[in-house]
Amino acid sequence: MDRISKAAFRRLPRYHQILSAFEELGREYISSRELSEILEINETLVRKDMADLQIRGRQNQGYGISALRQRIEEFLGLQDVTEALVVGGGHLGTALATYPGFEHYGLKIAGVLDNDPSKIGSMIGPYEVVSVFRLASMIQKHQIKLIILTVPKDSAQELTDIAVNAGVRAIWNFTPRELNVPEGVRVRNEQIVGGFMALSYYLKNLSE
Repeated sequence: MDRISKAAFRRLPRYHQILSAFEELGREYISSRELSEILEINETLVRKDMADLQIRGRQNQGYGISALRQRIEEFLGLQDVTEALVVGGGHLGTALATYPGFEHYGLKIAGVLDNDPSKIGSMIGPYEVVSVFRLASMIQKHQIKLIILTVPKDSAQELTDIAVNAGVRAIWNFTPRELNVPEGVRVRNEQIVGGFMALSYYLKNLSE
């Protein structure tokens, strides 16, 4: 399995965004200096990241944008299709379930679940909302390894337990609750309110 530092790993999505933008502009090559200036990091660090990815640049040209983008996608597993269930059909769940950009990164939404009787049977985009009581059976039927959790915090742990017992190995957690999961299950927390608090603090101190 490929290994890079945690810091380099966190930079990969940003590299990918930059490369995709330059590729759309018709660029074929990008230099380590350009990447370092955009990311505001040392150029030596960029070169080390590229070496860890086993990508070599051309003298006086730089790195092939298409090849580097594909290498990052291969490294992150973006060229494989990952099916996921959105658990929670509220405003956030609806936005995530219908976001078309996920398809570019190999993420395919396989269904949306909710516990609200008024939502069950309704449509969110192309998905018919089904009851959360079918969570385990849908995970097993579609061999789902990832769920996107957008439910109230009071039900987050219970649904996590059900999902993990059914075979889920990764949880994209948009709830404000810290989830307890067994070893071998990965949780990615997206604290939207916490992010706003950090920005609010920055703006407060900026004005002062």
